[in-house]
Amino acid sequence: MKKTFLLLLIGSSCLVAQAQNNFDTVNIKPVLVAENLYFLKGSGGNIGVFIGKEGTLMIDDQFAPLSNKINGAIKTLSPNDIRFLINTHLHGDHSGGNENFKRMGATIVAHDKVRERMSKEQVNPTNKNVTPPRPEEAWPVITFSEKLNFYLNQEDIELVHVNPAHTDGDVVVHFKKVNVFHMGDMFVTYGYPYIDYGNGGSINGFISSLDAILAMMDDNTKVIPGHGELCRKGDVKNFRDHLAEIRDEVAAALKKGKKTEELSGLPIASKFDAEWGKGFVKGKDFVLLVADNLKATQVAKK
Repeated sequence: MKKTFLLLLIGSSCLVAQAQNNFDTVNIKPVLVAENLYFLKGSGGNIGVFIGKEGTLMIDDQFAPLSNKINGAIKTLSPNDIRFLINTHLHGDHSGGNENFKRMGATIVAHDKVRERMSKEQVNPTNKNVTPPRPEEAWPVITFSEKLNFYLNQEDIELVHVNPAHTDGDVVVHFKKVNVFHMGDMFVTYGYPYIDYGNGGSINGFISSLDAILAMMDDNTKVIPGHGELCRKGDVKNFRDHLAEIRDEVAAALKKGKKTEELSGLPIASKFDAEWGKGFVKGKDFVLLVADNLKATQVAKK
């Protein structure tokens, strides 16, 4: 577990470092999703932008050095103030600009767990690395436990907290009238997802949460992933089914007495490598992480 976790940690850290080294060359590109609703591509998680006379609502904010570029791109869509900034979870490629946008006047909204984790020192249970609290200016000032509704610019917007999945503070944003979901890193298109067990993530929660969100979608639903291009319900279903198949095969192998270290040599994840193997999480490492999480869940139930 320690070796696999460290490989993922190093991989994700390299991606962040690479992004940080290239901020000057990043272009922020708006993509129209529905009337008055866009997502911005840049470096980090996809940013949702909903505009109107009553002000702008923003979802996630990428990295702090990009804040002025991001704000400039948003102002080309609407000159109105950014009233609300929603964090889909706590990771820095989605919340790194919090302090800057708060200074610009945005009210930060997130799940209870996001504020809790941002405001406290975090100790990684695997490598004992200590992450200091984020500055208080980065903390959400409005939090909630299960659901929160906005009624803004003639749209009904529902924030839904799901079971511990990518983290334990994940929020999916549903624009009801235009039938659009911003999924955060509950759904990505770069390959095997990163399940942050150190921040409360869970493979079983990931799958059950996707089931709950899929039940809210129809064939006309548009989906903004945490990373990647605009998608549809079928893409989310395919993502969910891959996760469930890997989880179930890992569980079956463990039940037969296979040791965790033996699983990386089995063709459990390799069948998806052609489709998912280009991301920083590799199939064999993902299988080991799933196995460790399932075993830890069984221990916790005893």
